[in-house]
Amino acid sequence: MEKALLSPRHKFNGNILLFYAFDVGDAINLDMVKEKGLVSSCVVPLSTYFKNYHIPLAFRMTPDEPKPGSNNATNASCISSKIHHFGVLSFCYRIPFEESFDDLKVQMIEIKKRFDELAEIDAKSTFKTILSAINQPRFYSLKNSYFTIQVYPLKGQHSPEEFKTTYGSKIASLLRLEVYNLSDYQRDEILASSIGYYGQDLIIVDSAASFIYDDEYFEPLEFFESANIQKLELQDFDRVLDQKLNHFYAQKAYKIPFSAYIPLVSQQIELPVSRLANLRVDISVITERLENSIKLAGDEYYSKLYSMLVEKMSIQEWRDSINRKLAIISDLYHVYQDRLDTIHGELLTVVIIILVALEAFLAICKH
Repeated sequence: MEKALLSPRHKFNGNILLFYAFDVGDAINLDMVKEKGLVSSCVVPLSTYFKNYHIPLAFRMTPDEPKPGSNNATNASCISSKIHHFGVLSFCYRIPFEESFDDLKVQMIEIKKRFDELAEIDAKSTFKTILSAINQPRFYSLKNSYFTIQVYPLKGQHSPEEFKTTYGSKIASLLRLEVYNLSDYQRDEILASSIGYYGQDLIIVDSAASFIYDDEYFEPLEFFESANIQKLELQDFDRVLDQKLNHFYAQKAYKIPFSAYIPLVSQQIELPVSRLANLRVDISVITERLENSIKLAGDEYYSKLYSMLVEKMSIQEWRDSINRKLAIISDLYHVYQDRLDTIHGELLTVVIIILVALEAFLAICKH
């Protein structure tokens, strides 16, 4: 039986899902937020793919003004809003659509722009509400976004592979927010990063967006959100390390105070390199928690999906950059520490020589 050929103007049903993450401070006291009732917190089911420590605080956004956007965006809703203890606010918006791919490509550019603005408004409103619970508040030091286009499958008409072959060019340009079709090379590179589970579903992963061809699309959303947040924090840490190292290098001839050379007293002196070392510990702890928050042992499908996200979003490159800078800080710290230890040893040697000379002098005086 021949499959019906769809016209280029065929309208597909689905959802646009936009993920946003804002770094608004060094840390957020979630207990204070809950105790003072600063937000309308809610309970969300815990994912089986994420470890249950350091759980973010989910809350409901207060509905006020209509959501901005085109005709599609009028039914938009914020389906996820969370406060993370390491100083991040995250949001996910869902916009239902019924459009052809050609029309959606044109509208998507405007929708993305409008929801970029909306996310900033919501983040600023939340930031002001929980300001008292934020350590070193700042709105905002860094922002990251990611979006997903989800389409309901055409039952009995096209398999996922057939759908990808037929509409691959339109999907590729849609994920890159381009109105015109991309080159064959770019299209093939984007479509190559695809994965499916049951044979009737498909996920295509790219650097700034993904495409889902499936009815059940909620489980992968947590991986998109987590990867987006992880990239945000890694970028923020990388920038902080750059600033600290540049400041440290700018001190061409930093003089260590004499009191730092004295044993016991030196423990109370905080040197710039010591602050760098403390920063190294803080960053290492948080990046370790982010990397190990996902538990995918034995689940090859989601493990592969997450690996694709890490690769496409260049998360490993950001990790490597941070690790290199942490290694530089570690070397600097050890150089300064070795210098202090050497001087401490020399001071002790001088003290011993003086005591021996004094004892000899006293002995001579007695005789």
